[in-house]
Amino acid sequence: MNKPSFRQLLPSIRKKSGSSASRQDNHLHGQRHPFLPEIRLFLCAFASLVALLLFQVRSFPRSNGIVQQNNWVRVLKVNVKIGTSPSAASQTITLPETIKALPHQTTVTVEFETRSDGSNMLFLNPVYSPVKIYADDVLIYSYGTPGSWPSFMIDPPTAAFSVKLPAQSSVRPLRIRLVYTSPKSRSSLILHPMVIGSGDAVLRYLFRRYGFSELSSLLFIIAGIILCMMSLFFLSFERHGMILTLPGLLVLSAGIWEFSENALSVYLTHRPSLLYILSFVGMYTMLLPLIFFTQKFTQTENSLPLRLLRYFLEAAVILSLFLQLSGLVPFTRSVYLFHVLLPSVLVFMAFYMLYLAIFRQNKSARAMFLAILALAVAALLELVNYYVVFTDQVSVFFQVGLQLFALLIIAFGCVAMRRTMRLSYQNLVLAHDMELLEHSIEVQKERGHVLTVYESEVRRQSHDLRHHLRFLRQLLESGQTQEAASYIDSLEDSIPVNRFSRYCENSTVNAVISYYAAIAQGDHIRMKIDVQIPAVNPHISDSHLCVILGNLLENAEEACRRMKDGDKYILLKARIHGGLLFISMDNSYDGIFQVKNGHFISRKRNEEGIGLKSVRSLAQSHAGSAEFIPGEKMFRSEICIML
Repeated sequence: MNKPSFRQLLPSIRKKSGSSASRQDNHLHGQRHPFLPEIRLFLCAFASLVALLLFQVRSFPRSNGIVQQNNWVRVLKVNVKIGTSPSAASQTITLPETIKALPHQTTVTVEFETRSDGSNMLFLNPVYSPVKIYADDVLIYSYGTPGSWPSFMIDPPTAAFSVKLPAQSSVRPLRIRLVYTSPKSRSSLILHPMVIGSGDAVLRYLFRRYGFSELSSLLFIIAGIILCMMSLFFLSFERHGMILTLPGLLVLSAGIWEFSENALSVYLTHRPSLLYILSFVGMYTMLLPLIFFTQKFTQTENSLPLRLLRYFLEAAVILSLFLQLSGLVPFTRSVYLFHVLLPSVLVFMAFYMLYLAIFRQNKSARAMFLAILALAVAALLELVNYYVVFTDQVSVFFQVGLQLFALLIIAFGCVAMRRTMRLSYQNLVLAHDMELLEHSIEVQKERGHVLTVYESEVRRQSHDLRHHLRFLRQLLESGQTQEAASYIDSLEDSIPVNRFSRYCENSTVNAVISYYAAIAQGDHIRMKIDVQIPAVNPHISDSHLCVILGNLLENAEEACRRMKDGDKYILLKARIHGGLLFISMDNSYDGIFQVKNGHFISRKRNEEGIGLKSVRSLAQSHAGSAEFIPGEKMFRSEICIML
């Protein structure tokens, strides 16, 4: 069985949409907890958030000393000396550690001992600070020398690299000394744990530690690109298809930020300066498509608070870019503004969505409130983590919250697209209904024209009849009966044959057939009509019957008129069987036709003809079918509809 088209389902869709809307209204009025579906969704998202957090942080507890796992060694306990003064005391700390309140360009020396057979690698992750690496007082590597990064950056970008360690010269362990220079742009120095092992072991460590975030960021980037491409696809036939671009750009920005901030990305690409720019730009611009999408999704494009918020964010992003490129204020300083701005904006948007949901009865705002609230909570947790340090994984809370939020935004984007497509579909249905209505109006005009002709003919005959009757009365009163009889015979011969035949019991359909029969007679087209259509049909209106028969006859007459020679004819037959009306029509034509995607293309335009489309649509909407079969010189139409 063939799958019904949307035109077949048109009447049922209308009935269902009306009944479902009323059921939904009744449900909403009688519902005690209107937020229940969103609360369930939020609880599922929160449970997933907790599970993801536990998964990401479970493998990295704080510990002391040197931890060896899977052929790599994490160096956690080191000796640190601040400054170059001989009197500066050395202290033992456990990594990761943030040394605060440092004057700019302060030297910080980190020392530890390890064993090496000459095949081990030392993995470092310096954060905005130059570093020199010594092995037994021999310089083996230097990062962040002047001129090795772009001039608009005050400090070198965060790096991730491995350095090959030399073999220890004796039974004494190899002494490693790292000399850091604190950043110019901040008063703190972040020290991450070092990792020692073979190149493969270091890579396995990075994949285990940062692989989840790396995979997540790549999926975000791919999903964002796919959404943007999907929006272009929908845009090809629906101008509102661009609505998918907004969640696509949001997910893409989030993916770029997460990818660029990941130490594994820096380690694999060896492009720390480029990733530095992409990381901050992705983080700073991420909220802009969110605000745009929120306005579109909740249909609050004219909302003054959201517009002002958007303008403020745009100005902040442009200003931060200008200050970084001019070398005045680096991203590492302006990020403190966004540390406050990001959660503040999210909290404001969450409460504004709550306001719209409660006081404006905006259902879309109700869904957005819970999604934005989840991201706002994640942003606040990340802000607290930045200063209190629950875990040494940077941005873990916000990244996980962002992952869940992006999934919700993608779902909301698809919902918005479906809503847009549904509206477009309804517009198509309305346009089709208008097309049928206009055609029905034309049929009614034609019927009115036929009735006008009838009325004029009756008036003329009534006027003539009065004169004939007066003359006959005079003849009879004067006793001229023979003349009166002769006059009556002459009147019988002069009465014209009735041009308006009775084809069926339905007067409306009869008028339409009579109209086209008169046109066919004028165009010398032979017509044979044998139709049985009742006066009253409960399942189909007279106007729809007129549209079907009118389109069939109009197309047939046009086809006959195109013929340059040969017999021009139209054979129309209609019979009722088992509550169904079967209409068959054969007409001559020139044998030329064009089919595209199973539809006959009109010669007037490069698409299916309006007449055949209307006939097919009406037949399918009345639980029937329409088949059009071209022959060599005869075109057959077979219609089946429920009466």
